Amino acid sequence: MTAPTPTAIAPARILTTAAEAITAARELARIWSQTAASVDAERRIPRAELAALSRSGLLAVTVPREFGGPGLTTETLIEIFLILAATDTSLAQVPQNHFDFVDTLLVAAPETRALLYGEVLRGARFGNAIAEPGRPSRREIATTIVEDGEGYRLNGRKFFSTGALTAQWVPVFGKHADGRILTAYVRRDTPGLDVRADWDAFGQRGTFSGTTILDNVWVPSSQVVDRSVGDRALLVAQFAGNQLIHAAIEAGAAAGAIETAARILSRAATRRESDLARLGEFSVRTRAARTLTLRAARLVDGVLSSPQATVEAAVEAFIATDEAKSIAYELSPALTAEIAHFRARAGDPERRRLDRLWRNSRTHSLHDPVRWRQSYVGDFALNGALSPDLASLAGLARVAV
Repeated sequence: MTAPTPTAIAPARILTTAAEAITAARELARIWSQTAASVDAERRIPRAELAALSRSGLLAVTVPREFGGPGLTTETLIEIFLILAATDTSLAQVPQNHFDFVDTLLVAAPETRALLYGEVLRGARFGNAIAEPGRPSRREIATTIVEDGEGYRLNGRKFFSTGALTAQWVPVFGKHADGRILTAYVRRDTPGLDVRADWDAFGQRGTFSGTTILDNVWVPSSQVVDRSVGDRALLVAQFAGNQLIHAAIEAGAAAGAIETAARILSRAATRRESDLARLGEFSVRTRAARTLTLRAARLVDGVLSSPQATVEAAVEAFIATDEAKSIAYELSPALTAEIAHFRARAGDPERRRLDRLWRNSRTHSLHDPVRWRQSYVGDFALNGALSPDLASLAGLARVAV
């Protein structure tokens, strides 16, 4: 099923401070809370909810000040995702890739940065068309990008295209004949770009992470970026920051589940000591996940803000990100699976659709199995060895520990 191109975006609010961004995130979470359950139950494309995201100004919080944005920190961005994911992990995952591709513009040509940052400041959102079925490595993709006049032609097929269905722009990874992986920012209404509403998932239904077809799609050179040309420390820190959003989604989901469990217990006629003990245990673990996630964000910010950041400092930030993911990815599915033990009574508004919390958290956690992250953390602690993706970005095989 092919969906229509998204409608024009409404003017976005311009946020200037971290406090304004946090307030905007809380207001958006309140809006999302009214329909999150129905988006999941009805498998409805969340157009109104994502339009509210565009209007909120949150999509532009990391746009640099010299291009008219607030240039807020990774720590603030992670706080935003913690707030949004506590309401709904599915809707919160939609803008995750957006910020990856905002970061990519740091190594783009000035005219490309001006064009696309301007779009983001207007409220435009980047989707993604990165992954391909049966190809575990981003460097093994089959989608091609070939020079054609003053631009490039793209041909290929993608899946797991989170957010592309409802985005105004769809960044695409294409492999050049020389082996480079280039990023093409494709307008959603470009001829030959077909984003399909074929997402039929057990959880995270609202992401609509379906299929994208690129049939002889042409883009001008001004919309193509080689993200491999940046400073190594910068590249590692950007990758760490983007992966850290996933940790924030799980840690936020855990915090939302704690709030739900507490509301259920507050209305219970009696409270078993075992329920209170469960709530206490998970509250402590949720606080630990939040703390590790924000710690990693500060390490990422340290690299991004330093004119002389080292690759070793960036690797430290990335390992901290894997540590945060390791706890959050185990915690949230376990906690959301425990919600049933808090025994919402018949007629309690929390009783309906609680399964959504576990389905979403568990489905999201599967995109990046926690055992991989724990293995990477262990190998680094023991040997200073880096995971394959991290080694490729850092240009190192190991780091002294």
